[in-house]
Amino acid sequence: MDLKEEIAQAVAQETGIETTKRDIEEVLSSLLVTSHFWEIVQLARQPFNVVVCTIKILGQKGWIEVGKDGAINLTPSGQKAIEGKGIKPKKVYRCRACMGRGVGLEGLEEVLKRFKEIAAHRPEAIIEYDQGYVTPETTVSRIALLADRGDLEGKKLLVLGDDDLVSLAAGLSGLPQEVVVLEIDERLLNFINEVAQRENMPVKAERYDFRQPLPSQYVGYFDTFITDPPETLEALEVCLSRGLASLKGEGCAGYFGLTHAESSLKKWNRLQQLLVGKFKVTITDIIEDFNQYVNWDYLLPSLKAKLPFVEVEPQMNWYHSAMYRIQVLERVEAVKNEPAACELYVDEEALIYGSQGS
Repeated sequence: MDLKEEIAQAVAQETGIETTKRDIEEVLSSLLVTSHFWEIVQLARQPFNVVVCTIKILGQKGWIEVGKDGAINLTPSGQKAIEGKGIKPKKVYRCRACMGRGVGLEGLEEVLKRFKEIAAHRPEAIIEYDQGYVTPETTVSRIALLADRGDLEGKKLLVLGDDDLVSLAAGLSGLPQEVVVLEIDERLLNFINEVAQRENMPVKAERYDFRQPLPSQYVGYFDTFITDPPETLEALEVCLSRGLASLKGEGCAGYFGLTHAESSLKKWNRLQQLLVGKFKVTITDIIEDFNQYVNWDYLLPSLKAKLPFVEVEPQMNWYHSAMYRIQVLERVEAVKNEPAACELYVDEEALIYGSQGS
């Protein structure tokens, strides 16, 4: 049996995540570039649990060794095992000016500066709501993207969950007509409302759990929504259905992030089928690595994978997500605005519930 196929089958059996030869190749090619686990996860663009399990299997075969500092290095036998298998070191050709986002921040420099000053006093991410927020540059780049696509200036914007403080960056830009935040965390609600009032922004935040129906006054009210949803398929469907229910109709747009670390391409495919098949929307953009997250304090304590190479503090902002833009072709009739019980955070691909080595 082919080496990559053998490892893929073993990973799939242990993790419950469908894994292909190509997936294993991505991990191995990343391992040829860096010895730092978190950078391997970022470069490989594979579910966290797949990367953990692959490295663990390589260790069992004696093909890698883990140093006292958690560094992962191929052994001579490991190097010999992958020779001639067509596995090359991963190369990154991302534009350094825009970090691959495809938008610049020209004209938004003052917004970024002021946003950094405001965000410095924000509530920290907590595990209760599976929070993790993006860099200030990412938040303001979202504003640039929405504006570039014609989805912000003079528009009504809904932010479903706002630990990234997109609402405040939008308010600072002076572009939207109105911004409404629906958020479950009282700390963020208070912070956003206090800043918005002080800075005289057209921004308001209200408490909301997206498992509940969208407030009736907001159904069909907005031009654009943006959200950073939990990544179980159930949560994705419910959260995006709330966003779609909020839109006026034809020509309106929605934005959301989706990772590789917690979502395999099989999950991406099932979500895309839902969007195009059930909701009848068009996916206009998928921008890889658009969203870059600040490392959150509860990361290592929350992990069940107790392995030396995992228990190393990340040396870079390793957790990225792609930015999706979807556009409505007509009023979305498949959306039911009713209570929906769903599993928010836990599936076989979830980051903090990985079972390897536990």
